[in-house]
Amino acid sequence: MKLPHPLSGVKKQESHSLLDQRYAERVSMWCRISYSSQVGARIITGEATLKDLSKTGCKILSAAPCPLGSTLTLFLDLKDGQDPMCLTDVIVSRISRDSFAVRFPKLSTEERRRLQEMILKHIRLSSLEDRRAAFRIV
Repeated sequence: MKLPHPLSGVKKQESHSLLDQRYAERVSMWCRISYSSQVGARIITGEATLKDLSKTGCKILSAAPCPLGSTLTLFLDLKDGQDPMCLTDVIVSRISRDSFAVRFPKLSTEERRRLQEMILKHIRLSSLEDRRAAFRIV
């Protein structure tokens, strides 16, 4: 009697899915942000803390998140010697009890460069602390 191969019933996964479901490297980074949004006739504004950042989005700690799918304007104080960065047309993609995540669908070349510089700076710092690979090879 032939026994089935132990992996014959296992679905094949993409190599990168085993490591991370995100498209871009996300780094732990703490800075103050402010945001505003218009939901119908109501204008929502708030201040919060950015917890982590990638070139495609970020996670924001806030007890009062904006509605899922709403569009925000974010002001990030990156503490890089420049004025706070203003990002428009940012979309709320996930909400949890004490935080929400946003995607950056439209970034100018300058905004993308500035975010990438901050991410690289914090990847270097975090990789020294936890000795993990900062990038994956796909």
